[in-house]
Amino acid sequence: MNSAETHGSWLREVLLELLRTSTEVPAGHTQILPGDPRIVRAVEEAVAPTIEALGPDEVLRHESGDVAARFGPERDDGLLLQTYIVSQHANLMDDPHDARIVDGTEYGLVPGPCAVGQGATQNKGPMASALAGVRARPTDLARPVWLVVNTEGMSSHAGSRRVLDELGVRAAWGIVAFGTDLRVSLGNRGRVDVQVTVAGRSSHSSQPWLGSNPIEGAADVIGALRSIPTVDPHPDLGPATVTPFAISCFPVAPHTVPERATISVDRRLLPGDSAEDAVSEIREHLTRELPDTSLVVEAGESMLPAEVDPHSPVVTSLLDGIERASDRPGETFWSLNAFDAGYACARGIPTPMFGPGKRAFAGAGLTGVDLVPLADCEIAAGAIAHAIRRLCG
Repeated sequence: MNSAETHGSWLREVLLELLRTSTEVPAGHTQILPGDPRIVRAVEEAVAPTIEALGPDEVLRHESGDVAARFGPERDDGLLLQTYIVSQHANLMDDPHDARIVDGTEYGLVPGPCAVGQGATQNKGPMASALAGVRARPTDLARPVWLVVNTEGMSSHAGSRRVLDELGVRAAWGIVAFGTDLRVSLGNRGRVDVQVTVAGRSSHSSQPWLGSNPIEGAADVIGALRSIPTVDPHPDLGPATVTPFAISCFPVAPHTVPERATISVDRRLLPGDSAEDAVSEIREHLTRELPDTSLVVEAGESMLPAEVDPHSPVVTSLLDGIERASDRPGETFWSLNAFDAGYACARGIPTPMFGPGKRAFAGAGLTGVDLVPLADCEIAAGAIAHAIRRLCG
């Protein structure tokens, strides 16, 4: 199988089919629950047939829609290549599923042919590149390659837990296929969501003295969070930030002081941090600073930080593959967002993130478009194929 065949029309058609498929978080929502029928259908109709056509030796399926396909022998020392089906960005994009090829120069920063569609940068360009990389694998693998379609849509590690803990996938190395500007991410911060609920007593707003306004207590909580002590910054990932990002009240009624207010807090985690310890630190700090305020501090969803040795074979094989595919040296970086590499790293599987896509387009709410350069997809496919040959061939 020659390189032009692998990285040319086949990759392009697979990418366009993915972009035509609705996999976004619905407007007005922030997550998709496991087993969502639309996502399960997208996997079964748009991705699973392509995987089956690649000739896997084993395919495992989870009822939530996750798919894990093994190529090569049944061993525990291969490569785990994770792709994602849910698109969580570009929510303001016009015609999100009108998949097409455009000249990227009209959008700035991206010269040459580009595929347009929701999820092009975040997950679908990387998925198409991963599929093409597996398609170019050696015919006789010495170690297995696990190609995974992860249906995670809740900003948690639930999908990785299903793949590693329930389906039982094992590997020596991992790659998370994600838009990284064709750079290799050596690590990222983690995150724990902390819910701080302030208790009050409901009353009509015309007679606030008959109740106790928890919104005022919530304001005190937000002020107190500014002085919480944090650990020393990571040399590459920076500080472990504490950021209130949402407030909700109950009940919501006309001119009614609520009986409780809840502040959602984003506590970023650095390598070595514990989500449980981070929540305890916030609880102890608020209790100390606001002894007369009735509040409850609880942990919500969390994602673990990731850190990969730059000399790990999976990193060096990707960097070498980038150079071979693009004639320029591969680069590494550190990502400030929380993503799924942390769970695999915590399970002893060194897992960098890598894929095509301009990160400037990942939000797409500002630009109104999400697109990925076809040339970047081809380079990523070549680099992933090289990593497969180096690690498993």
